[in-house]
Amino acid sequence: MAFRNFPKLNGAFINLRELSVNDSKLITRFMNYKIAKNLYDVPYPYTMKNALDFIKSSRSDFNSFNAIHFAIEYRKSSTNDSLPFVGVIGLKGIDLVNKKAGLGYWIGEEYWGKGIATAGVQLIISYAFSELGFEEIDAYVFPENKASIRVLEKNGMNLIGEINEYHPVSGMYRASLKYMIRESEREIMA
Repeated sequence: MAFRNFPKLNGAFINLRELSVNDSKLITRFMNYKIAKNLYDVPYPYTMKNALDFIKSSRSDFNSFNAIHFAIEYRKSSTNDSLPFVGVIGLKGIDLVNKKAGLGYWIGEEYWGKGIATAGVQLIISYAFSELGFEEIDAYVFPENKASIRVLEKNGMNLIGEINEYHPVSGMYRASLKYMIRESEREIMA
């Protein structure tokens, strides 16, 4: 499965679009330790080169359909013409044979608590099931990341287990909770 154009997804107060080199400064600024410690393989400290490499690899991942990484734009009011970049969300580890993928996301700290992650996850799940024909989406979250757990649960994802894996940022083994939603089991999301 290949696309000619990168998809654009629009929600009530967020839009998801292709990452751009212009996002690199904000990605670098937003990627502080509070965010990096909750992500599996994001280096810290995070440099401009890390951001540019991520944007470049996201294009390659899209072209090979291994992953789709979106920039999240946030509309503070209905009159905003320009939408600020606030984070990244995506489907990774895309498995076309088994029709499933993993979900990952992060939001810049100054935008926490505004429902952006919840809205983004809702858009991605809907897109994965309705447009891509996927049957299963999973996500891993550290047990202490209560806000992210709430985001997943609000979007109908269920805890299905726990794994212990090496975490490159902390340099130690950590428990991760695995959440999943299947297209056949999901409730209609409003």
